[in-house]
Amino acid sequence: MMRRCVLMMMVVLMFGFDVQARSQLADKIIAVVDDEIILQSDIERTMQQELMTKGVSARDVPEAQLVEMFNQILENEVQDKLLLVRAEEDSIDVDAEYIEELVRLRMRQFKDQNGPEAFNAELERMGLTDRLFRDYLRQNFRRDAIRQQMHGMLKQRVNVSPRDVAEFQKKYLAGESEIDAVSISHIVITPKPTGDKVKKARKQAEELMVRIKAGEDFAELAREYSEDPGSGSQGGDLGFFSRGTMVPEFEEAAFALKPGEMSDLVQTKYGFHIIRTDELAADQVRARHILLLTQLDESDVEAAQKRALDIYQRLQKGEDFLELARELSEFEQTASRGGYIGVFKKGEIPPDFAEAGSTLKPGQVSLPTKTDRGWDLVKVNDDPNSLEEILREEKLQKLFREVLAETREKLFVDIRMEN
Repeated sequence: MMRRCVLMMMVVLMFGFDVQARSQLADKIIAVVDDEIILQSDIERTMQQELMTKGVSARDVPEAQLVEMFNQILENEVQDKLLLVRAEEDSIDVDAEYIEELVRLRMRQFKDQNGPEAFNAELERMGLTDRLFRDYLRQNFRRDAIRQQMHGMLKQRVNVSPRDVAEFQKKYLAGESEIDAVSISHIVITPKPTGDKVKKARKQAEELMVRIKAGEDFAELAREYSEDPGSGSQGGDLGFFSRGTMVPEFEEAAFALKPGEMSDLVQTKYGFHIIRTDELAADQVRARHILLLTQLDESDVEAAQKRALDIYQRLQKGEDFLELARELSEFEQTASRGGYIGVFKKGEIPPDFAEAGSTLKPGQVSLPTKTDRGWDLVKVNDDPNSLEEILREEKLQKLFREVLAETREKLFVDIRMEN
């Protein structure tokens, strides 16, 4: 039965039938939670939407992976309904306008990536509508906001004593802990340009400013010319950010502009920026930029690598990672936190840190690794504060699962899929 349902689902996904056709072909109730039903078409639609956000076609996904994805989405749907029931019991809710603003922002980002026409064509190809996709985003944002609020409430019930940390540290450092998570920090050394490279980048930036003032589209020029790997493909859109997030020169310019205004040329350690502020919201700003990196050559990259290796040697001699990160790391977002990135399950470590995070032992630091930022030295943290955070997060997630399990016990839950 399960294989037959999945094969039908694959046909639907690959050929992109609309919702009505899907319902006629394969729709059935596959789960009941309390007095709410989950339809097979609900899961198929969510699969389409998730594949679309990842830019992946179902044709390129192996059958076994589609089956796994289907099962995981079904379980997530059940858990989400339990979460909403529990949230209602605990009087947890989120501001509807806040969710709508997130939906509007995300839709703008999707449309800006490749243009509105391409976005609408992709929706049509996947058998989706603008309304259905907005509903999908709305549900996800609301669910995530409720989960965050519930986590905030449950954190007050999580107690971690010094004895707990000491016992965990002993097992963790001996490789005997059952908790499959790591705390990661890094130091970033960025190659810096020399010679006539700065003049060349300034000249190109000034030429782009002339074109923008003459009426050319900012987002299109950003997609074509911006050398920021994170925002260039999105028309330069950086989303909303607050003070303390960007380098000082950039922030000062972005927060000084009114919506729709463009800055003069702004020089930072990364190169030359043309900044346009799109929106202001409380203490945040949404801006776009075009970045012209001061062009690097191999000697600049090698010089940065040498500086990173020098720091690695200092760390091997016993200097404090946290202090060196604060003093020398050239990635502003983490330098002020001593290079701290976060706690991750081992299978969920960001790609740039995955290899180091899975191979280093607690307390070890990697050799400099080339990334889009420059050269990264990655550390798996072993200090008591980091281990306490791992332990506290693990206890929080366990408590969260227990709360949903308690809710599940009180409700009628019926999964109607057969293996």
